[in-house]
Amino acid sequence: MIDTTAAGVWAKLDGARTSLMKRVERYAALTLPKICLPPGFDQMATDQAHDYQSIGAQAVNHVTNKIMLALFAPSRPFFKLQPGKKTKKELDGAGIDEKQIAAILSKAEREAISTLDARGQRPRLYQMIRHLVVAGNVLLCGLDTEKLRVMGMRYFCVKRCADGRLHTLVIKERVKFDELDPAAAAEYKGAVGDAEVDHYRLIQLSTTGDYTMTQWINTQQLSEKFNGKWPEAKLPYRVLTWDLGDEADYATSLVEEYIGDFESMSVLSENVVNGAVLGTEFRWMVNPTGMTSATDLNNSQNGDALPGKKEDVDQVGGGNPQSVEMARELLKDFEQRISRGFLLNSAVTRDAERVTAEEIRMTAMELETAYGGVYSALAVTIQTPLAYWLLMAVDKDIQSKDLQVVIITGLDALSRSGDLENLRLALQDLAMMSQLPPDLQARLDMKLIAEFIGNGRGVDLAGFMLSEDKVKENMAQAAHGRVAEASATAAGEAQAQANAQPPAQ
Repeated sequence: MIDTTAAGVWAKLDGARTSLMKRVERYAALTLPKICLPPGFDQMATDQAHDYQSIGAQAVNHVTNKIMLALFAPSRPFFKLQPGKKTKKELDGAGIDEKQIAAILSKAEREAISTLDARGQRPRLYQMIRHLVVAGNVLLCGLDTEKLRVMGMRYFCVKRCADGRLHTLVIKERVKFDELDPAAAAEYKGAVGDAEVDHYRLIQLSTTGDYTMTQWINTQQLSEKFNGKWPEAKLPYRVLTWDLGDEADYATSLVEEYIGDFESMSVLSENVVNGAVLGTEFRWMVNPTGMTSATDLNNSQNGDALPGKKEDVDQVGGGNPQSVEMARELLKDFEQRISRGFLLNSAVTRDAERVTAEEIRMTAMELETAYGGVYSALAVTIQTPLAYWLLMAVDKDIQSKDLQVVIITGLDALSRSGDLENLRLALQDLAMMSQLPPDLQARLDMKLIAEFIGNGRGVDLAGFMLSEDKVKENMAQAAHGRVAEASATAAGEAQAQANAQPPAQ
């Protein structure tokens, strides 16, 4: 009989991933052990086991900083709002300029992104990205509350559909009974005080396409008031992945892709340390048949005179310097390979409030090139739910309105500076037209050329160009101004000549 309780579903899914969790523990041990500690680890009584090399922690922290700054640049919106087709049609019918709407939406974006800093959620986002780099999977909770929460693989199990969508999610937390929600504790009668209980949240995809949640304490299901139901777009529990393969329930991490190099560095680093320690040790060998006494040698102090012969004493050292040096050279090769994989050799983006748009753009391009689209996929899966969460925080729930959240990421830059850069390049292309011979310029249709350049740069130049009537009006006003200026100049010259003539006698 199939156990349909949350505990039964957890036992089945957790048992199927035993070998995976052992590998994730090893990935964490080689980089950041706290990402996935062994089961039953007592942080109060036991030190975290760190490896002989520190390049793993350095590499993970470095690439995490790069991704964090690229995805969530300080004081720079990572998304923009656009009206839908229906709204655009209504605006055009009402004669409302689209640029005015863009200004209003831009204000909402800035308010939303300021909430991210006001609520102090950046450390949690940083922790989330570190889990993705090391373990490849992480659970982001709290998209329906004011505070986000990040949970590692030790606390959740998943099952996915063939197309990668979430099918089943089980969250298990072992907590003390008095730490439970008072309403939940009141329904459970099996424990008191600080006795430990298992709190489960079972989230499953229903036949209607929505996600339903039931909550359990040990094997007892709580009442309906603790249940939940959401459409996929509003699901407050998001299982984020680094690189999810076809028909896979769990994704692979960046550390897993370089695990051979990390393992080799670990072994070589240990050998170098042991070899260096052994190389510093030495002993004195004393001829047992000679005049020198080993006891006198051991008991003597610096400068003492001892009876014996110099030939009776010989120093013997341990270690193999040639092997240690060879291991050191191999370590450099593996370190370089890891440095290239985790972008350690590239320029470090400043961690500052005024990081320039060009720095962010170059970092995004570097991540996109290095990880072959994984970065752009991360941006969509992470930034889209966060954008909706931030908009709801400023009372701008757009999911029920005809507005779209557009994530600006990848090679197109991560803010409106990308649009500004495209406009600048398009204007530079147009400026080059003035360098053509005049007879050739007279044969070209500048309006069509501007439209072609704008399409190539991804900019609608028509919105910035004056109409033909407005151009003729400006030309007429300019011509009138030149005539008036010429008339004024001629009148002034005539007056000057009249003033220069001598008065009549």
